[in-house]
Amino acid sequence: LARIFKNMDDAGDRNLDPNDFKWGLYDYGIYLEDDELKILMEYFDRDRNGVINYDEFLVGIRGDLNDFRLNLVYQAYQKLDKNGDGTVTLDDIAMIYDASKHPEVLEGKKTEEDVFKEFMKQWDTQKADGIVTPEEFAQYYKDVSASIDSDEYFEVMIKNAWKL
Repeated sequence: LARIFKNMDDAGDRNLDPNDFKWGLYDYGIYLEDDELKILMEYFDRDRNGVINYDEFLVGIRGDLNDFRLNLVYQAYQKLDKNGDGTVTLDDIAMIYDASKHPEVLEGKKTEEDVFKEFMKQWDTQKADGIVTPEEFAQYYKDVSASIDSDEYFEVMIKNAWKL
């Protein structure tokens, strides 16, 4: 998938604008009308900035979490949900999350502090109320999951992050 994305990214900026996307698909034998391209752009461009970044591309291709991964995500959420009311605060997350085993930290691409700050920005996306819902939590891990090929590696990563 990375190679396909890179081939489509004519500018080399890790983003596909509508023109990159249209002609990139064309190179792979997929010919779209403008209205079809618009629908696909809307599907992939989750942050609505007019381009598809690599993460959006992966999530769009890979789709939802499988049952195994979703179960792990909900195990982590339940650990955070101390009183079982279906809500977790940002402070609850900050007290438990361990960024040291994050894939990008292990690969030396980011520091633990960078990952932690980025991680905390992900929450509270549906409603800015200081509460992280199970849906918001699962959405974050859907994005992470898209770049992890094996269920076993995903399991190790989430268990290490949440000390499961």
